Amino acid sequence: MNANIGIFEANYYLPPTKKALSQVFEDEEKPTEAFAANVDFEKDIGIEALHVAKNETAADLCINAAKLTMAKSGIDPKEIDLIIDFTSIPEDYVAPTWSAAGQVQKAIGATRAFATAVNTGGCASYQTTLKVACSLMSANDRYNTALLVAGDKTPEFNHNYFPITVVSDGGSAVILKKNMTKRRILGVEVATVGRLHDMWFIPGIHNRKPEDIGGKYPRWLHVCGDVQRFNKELIPINLFMFRKVMLGVLKQVGKKMEDVSFFVYPTFSAWDLKAFREAFRVPPEKFSTENMHHGHLQETDMVVGYVDALNAGRIKDGDLVMLATNGAGFSWGASLVQH
Repeated sequence: MNANIGIFEANYYLPPTKKALSQVFEDEEKPTEAFAANVDFEKDIGIEALHVAKNETAADLCINAAKLTMAKSGIDPKEIDLIIDFTSIPEDYVAPTWSAAGQVQKAIGATRAFATAVNTGGCASYQTTLKVACSLMSANDRYNTALLVAGDKTPEFNHNYFPITVVSDGGSAVILKKNMTKRRILGVEVATVGRLHDMWFIPGIHNRKPEDIGGKYPRWLHVCGDVQRFNKELIPINLFMFRKVMLGVLKQVGKKMEDVSFFVYPTFSAWDLKAFREAFRVPPEKFSTENMHHGHLQETDMVVGYVDALNAGRIKDGDLVMLATNGAGFSWGASLVQH
């Protein structure tokens, strides 16, 4: 990893409209399967409301986040050499292999940039994209400044991702630059378990069934999950895989867990955060928990948690920050940022 690549700026955009969680559970199908963890999904989730995009598309959310981040950075759009969309569920168009990267390039006037996408890894696509972006920048003298962007708009009646979380709408953007002396990306570690690739998925038009077309819950457009496989195949290995990527990235740079000053972790649920924190014996003050009120923002969670912690003064000069997450696919990722 090129130690001089760092986070120059980061920001996010959340649509102003909010929907109470009680209304989400009232509007959407209630799962009937039993969840292996000893929790009450609705009562123990720790999220009270979600941000909901109305007329804005997923690309709009992505563009808004990019514009906010560019304005905050003061960078000329023509300085951007590389744009990578890390949205986990591209949705404005089905084909040709569509992403919002091109629309962002046009919207901000980044005429010199090469625009592409890394849309795998689910909620862990941020870590995967960070690794790809740093690799491209390290290998190519032309790529000095990169813009990473994401935007997600959940189908109207598909915010409930039982048994783990409820999903909010929003967008995020991160600017990476070479020759940084602070906020340096020391390393990124990712891992996948391919046999779980279809434990959570969106069937899409090619796999739709006649009975699923139309109605309030068009399953061919909605995320589908297999709770029994979740219980039997994912839960037993989840913390093991987290440990693997976290220790892996620490080993890359010769650090230990006790060297980490602050952790950015997804806002899946209050009970999930508690389980993770207790498993790795990390005190609450070292975690990004204040953004639970936003709801889970898929891959954008990493950016929201990081930005909110910076704004709140919870990350200070000299701190070593670890960002860790997992995502459908199934993927796990961890990165280290030296402030």
